[in-house]
Amino acid sequence: MSPIGALLYGLWQTTSVQASNMALPPPDGAMIAAAEQELQRALGMQLPDQPKPYYVAYEFLDGEYATARARSGVLDAFNQDPYRSVRVEVRVGDYALDNRRYEGDFGEREGVSMRTLPHDPIPVALRREIWLATDEAYKGAAEQFSGKAAAREGRPVPAEPVGSFQPIDPVTTAVSRGAPIDGDATVARVRALSARITNIAGLENAEAIARDWSGTRIVVTSEGTRAWIPTGFSVVRVEGIVRTETGTRLRDCRWWVARTAAELPELDEMVAEVEAMTATLRAASTATEERDYLGPVIFEGAAAVELFRQLLPPEISGTPPAERAPDPYSEVDMAPLPTARIGRRLLPEGWTVLDDPAQAEGTAGHYERDFEGVEPQSVQLIEDGVLKKVLMSRIPRARTDGSTGHGRGLGMDAREAMPGAVQVRPSKAMSNQKLRKRALGLARQADLPYVLVVRRIEPPALAEDFEVAFTGDGPLAGLTRPLEVSRLYRDGREEVVPPTLGFVGVDRRVLRDIAGAGGPGDWVGVLDAPNGPRRFSIGSVGGLPAAWSVPSVVITELELRSLGGGQPRTLAPPGE
Repeated sequence: MSPIGALLYGLWQTTSVQASNMALPPPDGAMIAAAEQELQRALGMQLPDQPKPYYVAYEFLDGEYATARARSGVLDAFNQDPYRSVRVEVRVGDYALDNRRYEGDFGEREGVSMRTLPHDPIPVALRREIWLATDEAYKGAAEQFSGKAAAREGRPVPAEPVGSFQPIDPVTTAVSRGAPIDGDATVARVRALSARITNIAGLENAEAIARDWSGTRIVVTSEGTRAWIPTGFSVVRVEGIVRTETGTRLRDCRWWVARTAAELPELDEMVAEVEAMTATLRAASTATEERDYLGPVIFEGAAAVELFRQLLPPEISGTPPAERAPDPYSEVDMAPLPTARIGRRLLPEGWTVLDDPAQAEGTAGHYERDFEGVEPQSVQLIEDGVLKKVLMSRIPRARTDGSTGHGRGLGMDAREAMPGAVQVRPSKAMSNQKLRKRALGLARQADLPYVLVVRRIEPPALAEDFEVAFTGDGPLAGLTRPLEVSRLYRDGREEVVPPTLGFVGVDRRVLRDIAGAGGPGDWVGVLDAPNGPRRFSIGSVGGLPAAWSVPSVVITELELRSLGGGQPRTLAPPGE
């Protein structure tokens, strides 16, 4: 803290009264005191002919991050800095009908604002930033509420009104701080891993990037909640790109996600995986391409995780879609229907899906409270293959019992229901040998001499393509590209297939075509975002941590097509 900042802080300590009886560290004490004062002022805000706020929430993030990137063992970028911000949410109206969850034709602002806070915990500086954010959020909330009320005029009242926001009892938790991070270890990690991608003809990129983030989320609301929630994650991603002589571009990746750097695998284990990736790329650069394939597909390990975590979240997250302004050119009120439909069959008979973040200690999906201060519940989502319950935030939905403690989101986005720690279990598990035998039997029925085995699929954070469909277009892929594929023949032989394939027309219905499954898989950490396009734009080291445990599976029939190989190089690489 600067000398002037220390002086001002000392004067404030002697002249102000703490809003809490808890002994708080200086940054927390300053933020809480500033929030308490601005909270009282915010509840009295009112524009002419507009309602006052009925709910105000201050969500502070206070922590430190380190990000490092290396190419071929050479450090390319590194920064380590503290981070402190506040997210302000203002709701006007009441719990039954407020401004949120509405999309108008004119881009109305929402009642949310964010601002970076000063590093020195000087109360007057903190109060200024909080006041500016609160003022902006309230004006946006009033504008949005007016648009929402106008859009509802003349429209029929819903048969089952569910309200706009779920009230909860106020929460007070003990003060907790995130563990410090080790930037030097982050740098050493990316250097060591990127240096292992070597001795491949046509190598264009050998890159490793990592981020460690550790901090505390402090939630202060007008309902009385005062919650300290530990937050953080550690992510490492490694990428190798090869260009063959024919111009085919081959790409493979490895990634690890954990709550803390201490929970990541040992460096030797990560190095071994990168070396295995390098060997796969080397073999793929001389392998025969697969042009088109229609038949059974085995998803193993990380590929099985991506299959379920890309297809299931929209079907198990119960947050309803936002209201929209009525179409003036249509006589039919086309209110959007929720994607997750209780009673829908999603998996074969006997399958179950459970989400229980509180009991998943040691995984990326473990957390004690969601971003709204609610403790996560254990939710049995799917029983006997049928959706029975959905994940919920405080955004209500008909025929549900309120929040399940799964309300999370990025930045200014709404706190929507998203998975935390998901376990997918089949009715009967097969050995790996029997699973492959089952897949080969299906291939024989389709007159195929082999079956494709997919071991790794691009996570959405690393996807290089984002598809948009227009009327008359062919079906979308439905899954990101496979990175590691092989042909499994009846005699047990396997051949590497270059990663130039793309899925065609995959959606939730393929999960009902699972013809066999292996035993429970290990927990795999991922970084994700709530449903929607945001899942594909979080960046390689962004998002929210979650964890999935799923079995390897064989799907009865899928279609994959060649996406082409690209253009050959016109200039030789340096040194050739």
